[in-house]
Amino acid sequence: MKTILITGGAGFIGSHLCDYFVDQGHQVICVDSFFSGKKQNIQHLLEKKNFQLIKHNVIYPILDKFEKIDEIYHLACPASPMQYQFDPILTLRTSVDGTRNMLDMARKYNAKLLYTSTSEVYGDPLEHPQKESYFGNVDQLGKRSCYDEGKRAAESLCKDYHEQYNVDVRIVRLFNIYGPRMMFNDGRVISNFALQASLGEDITIHGNGEQSRSFMYIDDLLLALDKLMSLDFEAVGMKPVNLGNPDERSIKNLAENIRDVSNSKSEITYLDFDQVPERWGDPQQRCPDITRARRLLDWEPQISFAEGLKRTLVDFQGRLNNKTRIAAFAPTYYPVEGPAELAVKEITDRLLGYEIDLFVAKMKPGLKRKEKIGNVTVRRLGMGNKWDKYLLPILAAHKAKKLNKSQDYQAAWGIMASYGAIAAALFSFKTKRAFLVSLFEGKIEDTDSIRRKFLKPFYRLIFKRAHNLQIVGELSQQQLAWLEDDQTTQGVDFDKGWEYITKKTKEQFQQLEILSSRL
Repeated sequence: MKTILITGGAGFIGSHLCDYFVDQGHQVICVDSFFSGKKQNIQHLLEKKNFQLIKHNVIYPILDKFEKIDEIYHLACPASPMQYQFDPILTLRTSVDGTRNMLDMARKYNAKLLYTSTSEVYGDPLEHPQKESYFGNVDQLGKRSCYDEGKRAAESLCKDYHEQYNVDVRIVRLFNIYGPRMMFNDGRVISNFALQASLGEDITIHGNGEQSRSFMYIDDLLLALDKLMSLDFEAVGMKPVNLGNPDERSIKNLAENIRDVSNSKSEITYLDFDQVPERWGDPQQRCPDITRARRLLDWEPQISFAEGLKRTLVDFQGRLNNKTRIAAFAPTYYPVEGPAELAVKEITDRLLGYEIDLFVAKMKPGLKRKEKIGNVTVRRLGMGNKWDKYLLPILAAHKAKKLNKSQDYQAAWGIMASYGAIAAALFSFKTKRAFLVSLFEGKIEDTDSIRRKFLKPFYRLIFKRAHNLQIVGELSQQQLAWLEDDQTTQGVDFDKGWEYITKKTKEQFQQLEILSSRL
């Protein structure tokens, strides 16, 4: 029986690798910081005697002592654009510092180390398909450089540790792996399209859809990694190995496949890259040459794209019954009606991928304590009189904290800078959940009026605690530019409509989920 350490073991690929080796009877040590990994992915393994979980960020050395470690699979690193661009310095450090720490560990325990690099090292390739010998076409200062260059530097570290310390290292470059447990909101194309199709939303393509990718199902990868690690170093050498499926398809074709397999009525829409600047630098073609893997491993992908997609969509649709939960806080909600209540209803009716629990003051006698209104579960607190709003911060924070044990809220949302936002701040403090304050301001006459509001003591107290601030109003370009100076503040032009406002709110929730995992 081997002792196998897997970094990033609670992530999409890592959790499947943990399953694979636990089922074989090996002793598995899963290391994850939960920055992008999910505890739910390995929850079923926690009671296994041959499974150990260590919550740790690999940018720091692991101080635990082990009797032995035979193999290290080093997967730890945010891998989707939304994740790795959220904190580019952490991404780069995970690739460089994290890989150095794992190489030191391999040296200390005389363990084999397999490093999972990426096809991103090829950049926007001028060679097609891409062989391991291709040096790539990359932008060292582009939006994706924290990930691309970090992986390239890590490959160099692996080579240097072998040459200087004779560490047994092998490098694989992964091409678009997919399957069950992919995160809903991580920005990767299959998870984006699968979620949109499952919810009946428009499937959104960036660009004209003619760009191409190749996708490999997770089960094919697990077998390849195991085969590669089992070989002697002399058979592999320091040359990387491409692992992917050369079955290439356009993004437009992918969207159509996902819509058809899921029996969705979603429309396919197109967004110009000017509207999604975070996607600048996306490669136009990506397809592996796997000649080396075929020869070395006597292996090639077996799961067809149609079969893999079917399994993935079944998983997505099953998990939609357990959607991401957000704890929201507001002074009132329907039947009390005002601009904020209308805004929350319009947004939540469109946020089909989330479950919203809204904690409000009861304010009036005769209203139900708990009521489902649209996509919102309203929880009314207090005695049903005008004093309820003053007690809301304490009552709502306490109630939400108590429910959090079963609901596992991923973020908090304060509606307007008032008693609800104070409740969100208290809940965030007690549970270490990131929180957003949304202000629905209507027409804003001048930029100075926003500044003056921010300087009032009551608002400063709330904004100081909030991780992100969203201002929705009839904003001029000058006001939007002023708001964009602060990376934690999002200005949303009300005139662009509720679909756009909902999209921007969803982006905020996605950021909060990432931030909550760090808190």
